[in-house]
Amino acid sequence: MEQLRRAKANAELLKKLPALRKEMVEEEGAREARLQQLQEAGGWNQLFERQGDLWLEVGTGKDTHLLERSIQHPEDLHIGIEYCRKKFELTLRKAQALGCGTNLRLVHANAFDAIDPVFPDRCLAGGFILFPDPWPKARHARRRLLQTSFLRLIARKLQPGAHLEIRTDDPDYALQALDALQQIEPLEFRTEHHGWSLEPLDQDRHVETLFEKRFRSKGQAIHHFYLKKSGDVVAS
Repeated sequence: MEQLRRAKANAELLKKLPALRKEMVEEEGAREARLQQLQEAGGWNQLFERQGDLWLEVGTGKDTHLLERSIQHPEDLHIGIEYCRKKFELTLRKAQALGCGTNLRLVHANAFDAIDPVFPDRCLAGGFILFPDPWPKARHARRRLLQTSFLRLIARKLQPGAHLEIRTDDPDYALQALDALQQIEPLEFRTEHHGWSLEPLDQDRHVETLFEKRFRSKGQAIHHFYLKKSGDVVAS
């Protein structure tokens, strides 16, 4: 009897699988924000169909940082940009598994190309660039996110008073980032020594990334940059 009951239960589950897969695909698709959808909607608040502070993470990879923040802060609107399609789709599946709400949208795009046209100046309440690829070879320098031109672009999109957080485990990249950030006057360092911190400023509110856990387990130092926008960015 027990075997018969299990067989019937499995048969019922198999019947439901196509509908469950369809439902999952639809939910994942709803979280993917396509640029055409944004243009048709007329802006992020219209696309989200609600008001809220906009928070952007550039280069989400396959991490859950932004997903966790969207759960912790349901009043905010969260947007993540990722260029690698495989990592992007994995993040969509993780968002589904974590039960993320309607305050999260993920964009598959090259951040260098997408940021300016889809984010008006002074629209972001905050931003994250966490453990971006340092692209150490000289021929790949143009791909680095932590360079003056890209960071100035991000600063333009931040509202006055908005926060920007950057993390890297690479000491050379941290020095490059420090040099670039010091050239963007409206971005003020929130750390005492006007540079990076080796520990989070607020441990209670800190959301650790997968990379971060791995690096810390190996005893590697993490360079945390905490910045605040004080005014408008002068175009270079």
